[in-house]
Parts: sequence; structure tokens; C-alpha cells
Amino acid sequence: MRRWWLFFGAAVLAWVAGLASSCHMPRPVLAPDRTAVPVDSSTVYVVQHGWHAGIAIRRDHVPADRWPAWTGLPASRYLEIGWGEGGYYPNPDAGVWDALRAGLWPTGSVIHAVPVARSVRDRFPQQRMVRLRLSATELDRLASFIRQSVTVDSAGRAVPAAPGYWPSSRFYVSPLRYHVFQNCNHWAAEALEAAGCRTGRWRSLTVGQLMAQAERCGTHGANSGRPTADRASQ
Repeated sequence: MRRWWLFFGAAVLAWVAGLASSCHMPRPVLAPDRTAVPVDSSTVYVVQHGWHAGIAIRRDHVPADRWPAWTGLPASRYLEIGWGEGGYYPNPDAGVWDALRAGLWPTGSVIHAVPVARSVRDRFPQQRMVRLRLSATELDRLASFIRQSVTVDSAGRAVPAAPGYWPSSRFYVSPLRYHVFQNCNHWAAEALEAAGCRTGRWRSLTVGQLMAQAERCGTHGANSGRPTADRASQ
């Protein structure tokens, strides 16, 4: 009996170690001698949607080679990006079992892309949000991080997965694995880290923790090399 418990314990530890080892998210690498974006700075928004958070970015501030081709999306000023579990996130009727399945073992994932025609605050008037001012290099790193979170075909087009929550939005396939040690808020925290925020993914288990860290991002000002931030609650 003791040997059985030892074997069981070792199996559980191996399972946890396997999950932890797959938590690493893509790290963007900047190409040398290249202009990152055609602007000196850009404003992005971290927007809370229930348990999830999305990141809205000016589309014309990101060079075409840093984005996938967003198949089926209309032209817009901003694009808000979120990431989540492949079966739970797109399903408006997901139940308890879907939530357990999404967290207990590694599963597939998707990206949710929402076109925002004009102001982000006008598009999401009731949502809590944080506004960040990024330098050209920080924006380039954020865009590269998001690009590596999207599965593309041989022509560089994002692979569609499902209709989005709104008529103009869509879900796209992501190559990343989702599990309890890598949830949607961990992904958003690492996206902000790529942009220069010292978020700390292990302090971003919940969306509240993520938003609190986003609000603290840049409190030392632009001269510290971190983005400047201010809360934009509407």
C-alpha cells in the first residue's frame, strides 16, 4: 500500500511538473537595425470583461509584418485582443464541467479579436480599463508577443476558430496550451511584461490582480523605462 501511495505521489508531482514546464509563453525577439513602428509612442488599453481581460492596440501603429492577416475582420481604428481556453472561451453556454476541463489539464486555446472603430472607451463604456502609453519599442514587443500567440496559415493569415461575441469579432486558433498554471490572466500579464510592465504572472491569477498590476505599471514615470499608465474607468 505504501508503495502505491509513493507511486501515486510521484505521478502527481510529474503531472504538475509537466504542466509547469509548459507555462513558458513566447518571448518576442526584435530584429536588428529595424524601425519598430512609425510613431514615437502609442496608447493601448487593458479592458476587463468579467473574468477575462483584453488588450486594445491601434492597428495603424503596428506594421503589417508584425500582425497576422486577420481574416474576416473589418477595418477599424483599434483591435482588442484576448486569449482563453479553446472550448470554454467561445462557448456562451459553457457550464461547470467545461470550466473544470479547461483548468485541470492542458487543452487548446483561442484568440478573440474585436475591431473597435473609434474610441475604446466609447466601445466599452461600462468596463473597467487602464490606459498605457508605450514607446515604439514597447509596442513592437507587445505586437510580436501577440503575433506568436496566433496560429497562421502558409499565407500568414490567422486561422479562424469560431464566431466572436459580437457580430464583427472572431475567434482564431492559438498554438498555446491552456491549463490551471497558464490561464487568460497569466497570458495578459505576460503580454504586458513584454511591453515593459513588471506585472509578474504568478501575481495575476485573477483579473482583479491583473488590473491592479496594470494600474501600478509606470508609476515611476517614463524615464524609468516603463510605460506610463493611468486608470480610465467609464
